[in-house]
Amino acid sequence: MCSIVQSATGGYDGSMLNGLNILPLYTDYFELNNVTKGLNTASVSIGGFIGPLVSGIAADRLGRRPAIFWGSCLTILGIIVQTAAQNIAMEDHNRAWKCYNRGFRRGIFDRGVSYEYSEYEEPEPRFNLGYSIGALIAAGVTLGTGQWLSTWAWRAPSLFQAIFSLLCILTLPFIPESPRWLVQQGHYEEARLSVAQTNSHSEISDPVVVAIFKEIVDTLKWEREEGHGISPIEILKRPVIRKRLLVGISAGPFSCIAGNVIASYYLGSELDTAGITDTKDQLKA
Repeated sequence: MCSIVQSATGGYDGSMLNGLNILPLYTDYFELNNVTKGLNTASVSIGGFIGPLVSGIAADRLGRRPAIFWGSCLTILGIIVQTAAQNIAMEDHNRAWKCYNRGFRRGIFDRGVSYEYSEYEEPEPRFNLGYSIGALIAAGVTLGTGQWLSTWAWRAPSLFQAIFSLLCILTLPFIPESPRWLVQQGHYEEARLSVAQTNSHSEISDPVVVAIFKEIVDTLKWEREEGHGISPIEILKRPVIRKRLLVGISAGPFSCIAGNVIASYYLGSELDTAGITDTKDQLKA
């Protein structure tokens, strides 16, 4: 549930911004032209640039569950401030702040959820389906509020986004901590119980639990003994790690080059060129 909510948050944010760029009440309120609209949209990425630099460290030091909690709190704070924006500077700063939080959240919230999910669950498609669910909800909310004749036409969709983070916080008490992180901290019995809770209905003696727990302990022991941790120094020293890093980094820009960003954030402008200029029709699209 928590992983789906995390994924839905990202889908909602992207779809919501696309809808807001269509709303005249939003663009007129902030007096957006092509330049400021581009800057406002780009703040999503600008604000999130620094976050990933500290993501792994934050999630490792705090733990997965505390990381998700504080990342959710930061996201809610950014949403509240963005909803209260009074001018384009405030909107950009708040969006950058919220999206810095998104970047930090990807280190803390997203990364914490990803670590938590991958470290005790088998791969499931439901995790990725959350993104599409969030995008569809944002499209529906923006379509509904787009008919309002006040600034709440764009404030309401922004504020609605906080529901996802609140759901994540409410779900946390029912989620066990990552067994891998617990073993790293020396909490072996808690780690064993965490494995049991997610694989055998809390039966610690179950053979599956014993095998998974032993694999976690042996893997971490091997990593420590062989020195296979990845640090900035290791990235500079070892070409194979640099190549892996470049492969990982390339996914972001190459996916944007395909043109999906234009359709994701500037669908209204695309539809204008196609002769579809009615706001309601654009929101439906």
